[in-house]
Amino acid sequence: MIATGSSRATATDAADRRWVRSIDADALLERFFVAAASAFVGIRIYLALTGYPQIGGNGLHIAHLLWGGLAMLVGLVLMLAFLGRDVRWWAALIGGLGFGTFIDELGKLITSDVNYFFRPAISLIYATFVLLFVAFRLIVGRSLDTQRAALAEMFEILETGAIRGLRPEERELATNLLARIDPGDPLAGPLAAALADLATLPESAPGLFGRVEQRLKAWYARVRRSRGFLPAIIALVVVFGFTDAAQLISEVVSDPSYRPGSPAIGWTDGLKAIAVVTSGLLVTIGAVLLARSRLRGFKWMKAGVLVSLLLGQMLAFYTEQLLALWGLAFYLTALGALNFAIGRERDSVHAPAA
Repeated sequence: MIATGSSRATATDAADRRWVRSIDADALLERFFVAAASAFVGIRIYLALTGYPQIGGNGLHIAHLLWGGLAMLVGLVLMLAFLGRDVRWWAALIGGLGFGTFIDELGKLITSDVNYFFRPAISLIYATFVLLFVAFRLIVGRSLDTQRAALAEMFEILETGAIRGLRPEERELATNLLARIDPGDPLAGPLAAALADLATLPESAPGLFGRVEQRLKAWYARVRRSRGFLPAIIALVVVFGFTDAAQLISEVVSDPSYRPGSPAIGWTDGLKAIAVVTSGLLVTIGAVLLARSRLRGFKWMKAGVLVSLLLGQMLAFYTEQLLALWGLAFYLTALGALNFAIGRERDSVHAPAA
């Protein structure tokens, strides 16, 4: 039996009534993720520098996973007890810090001897963050451009406006949402009237990060027009690929069981080789495509960096433990730079012709 268009629309509408994504989901999940990762890395560095102190005594040890649970509880209570978008920002931050603090003690939770230093623990924690990243991308990537979603998002913004007024960008967002709502909908008129009655907060001067972003945009606009832009990108690609390959070869050769002509290649080395080759191939394709479309080229290069982040670095944490943080910092920096470049290239594509 073939479903008709109306039946598909009804099914979609019914699904939207159950699950409507928050308009701030992307930013909130990102804040949660960054806070969790920062808490985990910060705790590991702090404990290593201070000799792994313990809170407690007389047979008691207060594990810091309890503090993580407490922070997640605070974030949950904030979400349940208070209204407004601003509360969600705090809940995402506090909940993320709590989750990072909690997951740091994974080694204790999965070993019979409660071993915090269980070797695969850091790799498993990294894998957990990878799964979170993928899950968050799936949530954010789900399209919700529907009538009911726009209505729900409007109520969410008006709720915050009733508490403290609307920032200029929030009013602009609400205006765009109103344009998506059918004027014949009985709620369209009251929503437009409520939006008009809400106070608009004065526009504040950009903070430190805003000023830095403005300067970076101006710098990128100048650099992308220079003759040396593409050669510099290609040179970085060559260094990127050579460094990854050299590191993998060094790890195999330095293995105590390595013998010339009969190298000791374990399962981690094999998976690392797949990650290095796949990442290098994607980045190279991106570099080639830059000559025709910088937006497409940067997207391919970003895919290569993600392969290194999601697979290569997970294996690096298994073999190198905390020393892999240097590689993680490099790839996160590269990912941030590519995201920035992609955003600027997308803006230039959609910019009106002069």
